Amino acid sequence: MKKRLAAALAFVLSLSLLAGCSGEEKKSGVSSKDDGKTTLTFWCHDNEPWVKAYEEMAEKFEKANPDIKVEIQDYPYEVYNDKIQTALTSSTSGPDVIAVWGGMAPNFIKSDALSEVPEELSKELDEDYMEPTVGIYQKDGKYYGVPMEFNLEYGGMIVNKKLFDEAGISYPETWEELRKTSKEVSKSNGDIVEVKGFEMIDTDALICNYLAMILQQGGQYLQEDNSVNFATEEGVKAMNEILSMVKDGECDLENLTADEYCYNDVYQDKGYMSSVGSWAIGEGTGSYELTYGEDFEYVKVPQYGEDMAFASETGWGIIVPENGKNKNAAWEFVKFFSEPENLVQHNIACNQLPPRKSLLDSEEYKEAMPNVTFLLDILPSGQWMGPYNTSDMRDIFNQMFIDLCQSDNPDVEGALKEASEKITEECQIGYSMD
Repeated sequence: MKKRLAAALAFVLSLSLLAGCSGEEKKSGVSSKDDGKTTLTFWCHDNEPWVKAYEEMAEKFEKANPDIKVEIQDYPYEVYNDKIQTALTSSTSGPDVIAVWGGMAPNFIKSDALSEVPEELSKELDEDYMEPTVGIYQKDGKYYGVPMEFNLEYGGMIVNKKLFDEAGISYPETWEELRKTSKEVSKSNGDIVEVKGFEMIDTDALICNYLAMILQQGGQYLQEDNSVNFATEEGVKAMNEILSMVKDGECDLENLTADEYCYNDVYQDKGYMSSVGSWAIGEGTGSYELTYGEDFEYVKVPQYGEDMAFASETGWGIIVPENGKNKNAAWEFVKFFSEPENLVQHNIACNQLPPRKSLLDSEEYKEAMPNVTFLLDILPSGQWMGPYNTSDMRDIFNQMFIDLCQSDNPDVEGALKEASEKITEECQIGYSMD
């Protein structure tokens, strides 16, 4: 899952940074007692279930390492990136360990602000972690971060069970059934789609589904030199398919332009199906207080092409600052966190997919997460999205899509070609991964 920044939060940012100079910093990484212990400060953003999971991991680590104490400090996501940037560029040490969204990592890696992953753990990343989970954490053949999850925004969809039951229809199992059902259940009032069929048009889902549709046709958007080319036969066909969903009144641009997730429509009985990562299950049972199995369910998105394939960006991971004062102890904590028996418990607690190949057959995970186990089967079929700032990549792609939808005579191939060139020029990471 990736939360998104809102443009109107500059005021919140200034207040939070001020708080960092007062109340927040009272949670200093230095132990208040001279007990001889090494105190590690672990920064994370303030997702409540995740913070609790971090605290449980810290407690477990402290029991195994009584000479080390771990203090968890959480901050609002809206100011989190700026706080990390400030801490990493400071001449004095700040946090010892940081939970970081993969999309943020290149900003820190290119400035040599991160400590290199130790050799033993680096070997595990090569041998047991799936490609999309480690892609962004590499520079010059070395690793500067350790994945906590397999970030996946393709493969599953939230379905409104109540609406399906009331309509007396089954969940679609093929792409043809998906489009047929979507057209039948959607309802429009003029240009307004009041009840939506299948939705995948929001900031996260749109590009992830589009790339999967290209790859499942046997196509490829990443060229040998890592440039992007969407203007292929497969790319044009996939884009026309998605544009037809809007043209046919199955969905609209509302969530994309408002920077909201489509699953909200499903949870509010305004939509039947929404493609989204498995993390959104928790939004249904938590924020919306709905009952899984009665109000909604999470099922497979029917495959578009013949071969299962998709692209995924690197998700949440752990980094250790180069200017940290306790780097050795910090890496001991990261190694402990990454041990399969510990990592799988964290993935369960946070509704995440495991990043390690060895956890794909974990009975503990399957028993605890029966609603998402079908995703484990497709994870090995994923490729890394590529050496790009994926947030900027999304912005360019999404604006292109909006322009195509609003054009009376859209030039699909031309728009894809222009977007490909712009993404390649403006979003590619400016350092060698190998």
